[in-house]
Amino acid sequence: MKQRSAVSWPGLVGFALLVLPGRVVADHSLYTLDWEDKSQVLEYRSCGCADSCWVAELRAKKGRKLLAGLRCDCTRLWVIPSPGAKEVEHRPTCEGFDEVGKFERITEELRKVVKAHKPAK
Repeated sequence: MKQRSAVSWPGLVGFALLVLPGRVVADHSLYTLDWEDKSQVLEYRSCGCADSCWVAELRAKKGRKLLAGLRCDCTRLWVIPSPGAKEVEHRPTCEGFDEVGKFERITEELRKVVKAHKPAK
């Protein structure tokens, strides 16, 4: 007597067809936000929590070196203020970043961080 698997191939294919479109919707694509210095690029991606988890990184276009970053972990706001710096808590909440104008708010906050940590000439 041959034992049959509890899962059939048609059932498995049907399950995959139902689940995979949801995986595509949950894709955390990379978006480029407006940034004035054209030698740099500001990239944004969501990481979950209904878009309350996100990462924004300012990178040099040439070499892709991380220059600064902001990150919300669904509750707290973290910052990497300058190249080579360690990530530290910037604020105890991400309040104000889940509203209309989110990308402009992120850009403005990162602009302030970069300006505050710009080396003196």
